[in-house]
Parts: sequence; C-alpha cells; structure tokens
Amino acid sequence: MVPVISDIFTNTREFCSTSREKLFSSYDRRIVEIGFGNGDFLVHLAEKHGAGTLILGLEVSAVCALKATRRLSERHLTNARVILGDARFLLEKCFPDESLCGVFMNFPCPWPKTRHASRRVTSGRFTGTLSRVLERKAEFSLVTDEEWYAREVNNYFLKDPNFELVSFDHDPELEITTKYGSKWREMGKTIFRLTVRKKGKSSGFPFEKMEETETMHTRIDLPDIETGRRKAAGLLSGAGAKDPCHWSFKAIYWSDDGHALVKTITSDDGFEQTFFFRLVFTNGSLLVKVEDAGAPLHTEAVKLAMASIAAHFREIP
Repeated sequence: MVPVISDIFTNTREFCSTSREKLFSSYDRRIVEIGFGNGDFLVHLAEKHGAGTLILGLEVSAVCALKATRRLSERHLTNARVILGDARFLLEKCFPDESLCGVFMNFPCPWPKTRHASRRVTSGRFTGTLSRVLERKAEFSLVTDEEWYAREVNNYFLKDPNFELVSFDHDPELEITTKYGSKWREMGKTIFRLTVRKKGKSSGFPFEKMEETETMHTRIDLPDIETGRRKAAGLLSGAGAKDPCHWSFKAIYWSDDGHALVKTITSDDGFEQTFFFRLVFTNGSLLVKVEDAGAPLHTEAVKLAMASIAAHFREIP
C-alpha cells in the first residue's frame, strides 16, 4: 500500500506537540538528516536502514519538503518522515535525550558573510544540542564543498569534550551522489567530509517537553469598534524585542465582514516563524488569536507579539 503524503509530512508544531512520542516509540533506532534538498540522501537512508529505523528529514524549504515527501511516498518508504521547520529549534526543543543514533548534513548553505554567521546551522549551541540528543558513540557527519566551513565546524567540536574526531576527509567516496555533490565535482571543487563521535554522556541544557493544548487568544475591551479598526493600521509600524525574542508586523488583510489578518514574523534566538494573528472585532471587544492555519509554535516571541497587539489596542481612550 502506498503511504499517503499526510502520513510522511508534518510541520514543527504537530511534531513537537502531538506526534513525536508515539512515532519514536515505534522504532528501535532514529536517524536525522538536516537540510535534505531534493531528498536523494533521505531516500537512500530509508532504503539502507530498513523498516526498523526511523529516518527524519528536517527542512526549512516547503518546496524541498514537498518534493522529498512525494519521492518517499512513491517508493513506499514508510519508515521516513519529513518535518518542515528549523533544525536548530527542532533538535533543541523537540528531541528527547539520547534519542538519535546518527545525524547527517550534506552541502548546507555555509552563509559565508560574517554578518550572516548566526544563520549557520552549526553555530551557537549546536554542539551542545547534539551532545544531548545523540546516543553515546553515535556520529555526526558533515559534507561540504567549503574547506573553511568544514574546519570551522571541526573547531566547534574540538572544543566540546563530549566529542572526538573520527575523520576529516578530502574528496571521500560518498555513499551516493546527490544533486549538489555532482554539481561541485563537475566544477572541479574539492569535497570535504567531517565525522565526529559522541564519547560521553548527555550534557548541556535539559530537554523541556513542549505542550500545547489550547489555541492562543486574548480579548480586549473595545467599546468603539470603528476607532479600533482605524487604529489597526498603526500595527504596521510596530516591532519589538526582548532578547532573544523579536517580532514585527508586516501587513494587514481585511475581510468583507470587517475582521483582519495581521502577517507577523517572530524570532526566538534565531528560530523564525511567519504566520497570522486574526483580529475579530465584535460588539464591545476585540478577540486576538493565532490563526491555526499557519500552525506556528507557541514560542515566547509569539506570546510577546500577541501581548504587543493587545497593548496597542488598550491604548485607545
């Protein structure tokens, strides 16, 4: 039986709050690929390891996630899942201690400019996160065409006492040839592969299970509805920050019945979400709620953004 796409694909909110525990308990081993592109290596992992191993692909591109989901479905690979979301946030917030027996990352964007360094998946708390989620003696493998990036990541792991270097290879024989692997070799570029192994116990910050049991909303007394609607435009000049959280309001879309959607971008220590708040103007009040269609995680930045909207409308005399 061909698995349906809905059985393979999930978003960050669904995975972190509802489906993870049951899914993890169904498999003896779990492996992650970060940023799987068109899904070549993800398919390879699912076929290589078989039904007893769960393969999890983490990807921020919805286009890539859909392509990989379709490929897995067409090949009847029921032991793989595609999760649309930021790998740093997912690994840090949604994976229990020592739950993974391997993590792979093939040809990630290295974000070479200094001002973009914080966008690199391997920056910040990445080694600490891996030391927590990997089983003892489990390995992390990075393949890249940028030597400076491979050495930078290697230096991160050398500073972490919970890891040891397994190998740092130049032009290694890869298990399969992916789209980018073929492209860089055709251009004559050298391929680098870094492999490190966890040698100690879990360390770093503790795993905090995420719970979301109800829709986020708040209600504000608003005696003058028309004044409130006019004041909504002022949200577009609004942005806020409370380190490490940031939020901004980008656009307002009005419905024929006088309600609105506010396009919002939030960031929690680099984890970005784009979604909508719904503004429902009723007699004597305004209901502000997170639009479930966007399925954002209810992070601290999302809560602060909602509080900012409420404060904006409470200023109406």
